[in-house]
Amino acid sequence: MYLSMQVIEHASVAIVVLDPQQRVVSMNPAYSEISGYSLDDMLGKPFVQHGVEPDAPAFFDHVWDEVEANGYWQGDIAGQRRAGGRYPAWLSLTAIRDSQGQLSNYLAILSDISERKKNEEHTRHLAEHDFLTDLPNRVLLLDRLSQALAAARRKLSMLAILYLDLDHFKHINDSMGHHVGDLLLKEVARRLVRCVRGVDTVSRHGGDEFVIILAEVGGIDQVAHVASSLLHAVTQPYQLGEYELQVATSIGVAIFPSDGDSIDTLVHNADIAMYHAKESGRNNFQFFNAEMNAQIVERASLEQGLRAALGRDEFVLEFQPALDVASGQIIGAEALLRWRHPQLGVLPPERFIAVAEECGLMVSIGNWVLQQACRRARAWHDAGQAWHVAVNLSPAQCLHNNLLLSVQEALAASGLPAACLELEVTESLLMKGGARLAGVLAQLRALGARLAIDDFGTGYSRLANLRHYPVDKLKIDPSFLPAAADGAAGESDTMVAATIIAMARELQLTVIAEGVETAQQLAYLRGQGCQQYQGRYASAQVEGSALAKLLH
Repeated sequence: MYLSMQVIEHASVAIVVLDPQQRVVSMNPAYSEISGYSLDDMLGKPFVQHGVEPDAPAFFDHVWDEVEANGYWQGDIAGQRRAGGRYPAWLSLTAIRDSQGQLSNYLAILSDISERKKNEEHTRHLAEHDFLTDLPNRVLLLDRLSQALAAARRKLSMLAILYLDLDHFKHINDSMGHHVGDLLLKEVARRLVRCVRGVDTVSRHGGDEFVIILAEVGGIDQVAHVASSLLHAVTQPYQLGEYELQVATSIGVAIFPSDGDSIDTLVHNADIAMYHAKESGRNNFQFFNAEMNAQIVERASLEQGLRAALGRDEFVLEFQPALDVASGQIIGAEALLRWRHPQLGVLPPERFIAVAEECGLMVSIGNWVLQQACRRARAWHDAGQAWHVAVNLSPAQCLHNNLLLSVQEALAASGLPAACLELEVTESLLMKGGARLAGVLAQLRALGARLAIDDFGTGYSRLANLRHYPVDKLKIDPSFLPAAADGAAGESDTMVAATIIAMARELQLTVIAEGVETAQQLAYLRGQGCQQYQGRYASAQVEGSALAKLLH
């Protein structure tokens, strides 16, 4: 025993002994050196609440369950310092049992891995950034573009890719040397970064080529303004050592979704447009499909069609069933708008919602969706199915003075109980809406309707902030589920989902996962305690009258 105590006392790793109630019994000096806590600080206190992860009790509930089941657990956690702040740590927890097999203690072994994490981050940075300019390289560009495209699809927003190539850069390298060329590239990179927002990405694509992602742009005019700013910034004189020189650039622009729906297509089309800019005299920018009049004509045509669509009964609703994870039973459905365009066929909302918002039609269209969805849900009730219906609210609807009245009228006209209507707002809208939106949501909740936050986890709001809103449900974005291909629960894919589910449980909120495509994803959600799900694994979107057939 004496030898054991000496080993613990002089060990280089932190060792803490806990009683069966997970309270600190003893600890060695190494733990004090790492954390700043003395034995007097920790003695008799819960180790988790005072030593590690004090704001993640749900996470450690799982850890203790693992220790109980397997006798041990180990992994990375965040340690807490007495002076404030946290540090990355590796923790091993082992259950110690006496000769009778009864739990006598827990042994916690902890190491500060700050240096390792710093080295890993440095290695990752080198792998993802250009060595000369420190801009994101192709690897990180593709990752950022993938994320930006996913966000644009979810939010039905526009995204722009700008492909830049310096004009006559080879001449500068050949005449002044590669050293001057490198200095020029570094200064060009700094100027490009100053021209864009923090949410945008400037990357070096190789040589004298740069690719810029403009996320969530408001329209073609905004893209053109940024492109003009880039041209102006690049053409200003450069003082590089003894050399004063000027350089210009040619820029090609591709827009999502009009110029492509994939990374390869968008970058390729922006590259093509850049060559058109060079052919047009250099030092200018060109849009892919430079005949902008064609886009203007198409938008005008869509707007004209939208203004007549309600009167012509061209809008229809499809429904995405929502199921209970535990029982597999349908509990409701989300209403999804479609436009049966007389010439273009059935159009998904991403083709026309932005136009409807811009020309002031979204409130009228949104009210139609509310009315039709409530009527359909009432028909389900009359057929013996007490399902709820979920309706997405647009920003224009949420900020319109008549939203409460519109909901009341839809419920009264249909006879649907308010508790069977679920209204969804996006996380980004919740963050931007402020006190006004909070007041509107409170009125809707007082009416009896249920409230859900769509695409939760894609913004920067904190779960704790939801206490200030009358929210009933969170919808987990599909990007946080395990990969659909094999169901592998990769840490980067699923950590957010697991955290949302655990903390939502603490806030007594229901969680529904959308975009579930495989049995493996459903199994993962079931294991995490998610209550509801929707997606192609259960059913594709169907017409309202066909929903009941899914029961058979």
